[in-house]
Amino acid sequence: MATLSINVAGDGVARMIAAANILSNRVPDAARRALNHTGDKAKTQVKRAISQQIKAPQSAIAKYSRIHGKRASYGGLHYEIVCRGGPIPLKHFKAYQTKAGVSAAPWGNRKVYKSAFMSAGLGGHAFWRAGRARFPIERIAGPNVPKEMVKGQSAAAFRAAAAAFPPRLAHEIRAITNGVVS
Repeated sequence: MATLSINVAGDGVARMIAAANILSNRVPDAARRALNHTGDKAKTQVKRAISQQIKAPQSAIAKYSRIHGKRASYGGLHYEIVCRGGPIPLKHFKAYQTKAGVSAAPWGNRKVYKSAFMSAGLGGHAFWRAGRARFPIERIAGPNVPKEMVKGQSAAAFRAAAAAFPPRLAHEIRAITNGVVS
């Protein structure tokens, strides 16, 4: 007849039981805090990436669109980055008047908008005529921030920032258990 004996030395089991008791109802708090921390960092990285992606200053992005995070709360564990707004005017892309039209560099690519003109009296925006007559005129717009947010560098920045969630969750769990879990 064979016997099996297990000897446990140290306080490992006691620490594990203590940590389980502490975490039994506090895991959602840790997850919410980790999610909000990671989401806020992701939002910042996405804002920076959009600025680089469309080659516009962050002040123009802030003026013509609103990017904010809907943080996780006690009602649910989800974080959303929401963007509202429209296209950014060409004047924010180093636009200037030429004989052929208006030259501007949205997305970092200089392009001449033929037969367009810039008007200091109308805010320095670029316009072109909607038909053969003098009026009506239409403002020329550049990149649309909500559309740009889901592609290219900004989408990659979101994925990279989201990868930091598991280590942050471990950090929050350690903080709740006051070092009982290492």
